[in-house]
Amino acid sequence: MIAAAPSSNGYHIHGTRPDLPPISGWEAEIASVVQHDDLIFAPHSNINLANVKSGFACALHMHQPTIPAGHDGALISNLQHMFDNQHIGDNHNAPTFAWCYKRIGEFVPDLVGNGCNPRIMLDYSGNLLWDFQQTPRHDILEPLKRMACDPQYHPYVEWLGTMWSHAVAPSTPIPDLKLQIQAWQHQFAALFGYDALNG
Repeated sequence: MIAAAPSSNGYHIHGTRPDLPPISGWEAEIASVVQHDDLIFAPHSNINLANVKSGFACALHMHQPTIPAGHDGALISNLQHMFDNQHIGDNHNAPTFAWCYKRIGEFVPDLVGNGCNPRIMLDYSGNLLWDFQQTPRHDILEPLKRMACDPQYHPYVEWLGTMWSHAVAPSTPIPDLKLQIQAWQHQFAALFGYDALNG
């Protein structure tokens, strides 16, 4: 994702169909939000980078594929399929997976509220974000939305502009990578708004 600076644009992508992910159609609007050279996180950080001698970065990658396993082959998330079929294989782990997707949105605010200074980068695939929207999993979306939309948490949480699906960059043609990133930007903006996509 191209870096972007905060703006006052609170527009959300509307008119999307619940049975299809919002992966295209707003390219011009999204480009106007993300294409510039302004600093994003540095002005809001409480870390003096001039004093940093070494550092460590932690990113959490979260993904579940979209599969044609719904009624009459409708697209659903693998996570939803796991919930619906907990008697098969390791699908009994579905509640634990869902808790893992949600818990970062609980303990980061708790750490910040207790005076800590956490840092995390989040990589939630577009597939997974669409699952939370489609299912709907407000219990997961609301804590994530809090971190994406509340400026209080912007110094602590960086959303990595990622792929819509689980594309492997070295083996994916460049034009497809661009489409994967744009599709993810559409999904993120549809859920959290242009301000959140903007940084």
